[in-house]
Amino acid sequence: MDKLTHEALGQKVTDIPKKDSAQWKRNESLINKSPELRRIRDIQQGFNPSSSISSGIPDEQYKSNYDKIQWDRSKDKPKAKFRTKINGKYIDEE
Repeated sequence: MDKLTHEALGQKVTDIPKKDSAQWKRNESLINKSPELRRIRDIQQGFNPSSSISSGIPDEQYKSNYDKIQWDRSKDKPKAKFRTKINGKYIDEE
């Protein structure tokens, strides 16, 4: 909005909410819902606009070793040993 529009609405151009204020949080949630507003904010803050998270292009080393990735680490952990205590004595000590 240009200055004339702000004056017509009765607002000052310097009415920018302080960071982490309630109005700032409302504005950020509105901006985060709209991809176009996110793009404009990113450009204004000096970032390259992006619509999603990008981790880059997988290289050949990643592709060749993908099947070696251990997704489940529970195989490496020893099984937990629980002891049951009844009336102040462990059951396995009897």
